[in-house]
Amino acid sequence: MVNQPLVNPCDHPHPIPAGGLTKNERLVWDALVETHAPQKAYEILDKLKEKGVRAPMTVYRALDGLEEKGVIHKLDGINAFVLCNHEVAHAVQAFLICTQCNDVQELGLDTEIEKDIRPVLTDRNFRLHAARLEVKGLCETCGQSMGSPG
Repeated sequence: MVNQPLVNPCDHPHPIPAGGLTKNERLVWDALVETHAPQKAYEILDKLKEKGVRAPMTVYRALDGLEEKGVIHKLDGINAFVLCNHEVAHAVQAFLICTQCNDVQELGLDTEIEKDIRPVLTDRNFRLHAARLEVKGLCETCGQSMGSPG
């Protein structure tokens, strides 16, 4: 079976990682694409039961594989997974998470966050594997509906 290019809901293309995706990774990927929102592992499992996936470990292994390939991210603060919005793998990840509507925005790779952290790592001779910043608050829409300035 030939894998087709991965595309997230925002139509950002994702190259197939070397070796492609396993069958279960593809099922989990499709479930995330279909939803357009952060999903917990058990929510994904519920969607995949009709496709014969019954074991939570099957979903967790697929999520681990997708995260390792750089096409999804785990949001620790809400224990959910989202599609990556970038075409290249990146160690520094930053997200804005709305606590009211659960919208998640992944910040672009051009943010100052990585530029600011690199000198600190170099000064301490520390090798970065991954860094994830999760900022919780209200998105523009929810902030306006509550009458707050943002």
